Amino acid sequence: MAYVLPDKPLPETEPPGNLFVAAEEILSVVQPAAYEAGRRVYLDIEFGYVYGTCRAVMMPIEIGAVLYRPEDDSVRYVGEQFCYDIDVEIWKKVTDECGKTVGVATTVANMGRGEYGMPYDHSYRSPGDGVSAAKATAKKAFADLRLFMESVVSAGDAPAIVVFAADMERRAFRTAGFSLDGCMLVDLQREIRRHFKMKQVLSLDRLARLIDFSADDSIVASTHFRYPVPREYRHLLAAHRGMGDAVRTFLLAREFQENLLHLEERIRSLMETCEGESEEGGCRNGSAGDATDGTAGT
Repeated sequence: MAYVLPDKPLPETEPPGNLFVAAEEILSVVQPAAYEAGRRVYLDIEFGYVYGTCRAVMMPIEIGAVLYRPEDDSVRYVGEQFCYDIDVEIWKKVTDECGKTVGVATTVANMGRGEYGMPYDHSYRSPGDGVSAAKATAKKAFADLRLFMESVVSAGDAPAIVVFAADMERRAFRTAGFSLDGCMLVDLQREIRRHFKMKQVLSLDRLARLIDFSADDSIVASTHFRYPVPREYRHLLAAHRGMGDAVRTFLLAREFQENLLHLEERIRSLMETCEGESEEGGCRNGSAGDATDGTAGT
């Protein structure tokens, strides 16, 4: 899922094509029959604008994926950071107690050097041939993304890739030259909106609250599900990180799959508590809000 301004989309490298499927097909993927084999890949890509390019260059900076086998209820975690010596903008979303976004703050990071939290100056412009160099680096990062995706689906037993808000991932796959032949791209956010007949979509932040998502030192959990997390991924479980949002998407899909009535009750309650159904505005009960670290992508 990507949180980016819409006036600078990723470049299109081929006609859009039909990457989505009919609603009844999506529901059969998100809510598979108990006997159905094959992995589901739940993933999130985080993106960053290259600092100083006026949002002209954007690149993937990390990805997280949960590989789920429904036949034995097993999970595997895979992820990668695309670490290049280049400064990118890191966004911080501020949410109220209803999970609505009420503000955004920006810092700068260089993942190649392991530097984070550097000050952001909106007037800064990359000197000389900085934009050309940024495009070359972004091209390398997209090539890394293609290799990662090919390794995840290479076994041929992953009929569906499930993401939350699919537009940025879909464009990123095209830019990276990754083909979705043989698998479906499922937009869980869109499917939840369609199923509950909502006027507006709900953010992953809000839905994660509704399923009581939590992540401690070794376990990720929702209202009805708990899964262990290997030590090497435990520090990556924050919201708006690639692995963190992949895990939140996975557990949300499990709740949507097996506890639909309970999720519907929570959504209706939220609509009664918070003003309106849109992502705009504050919570009626009021809150100073929570700051959640993230990248330009979520």
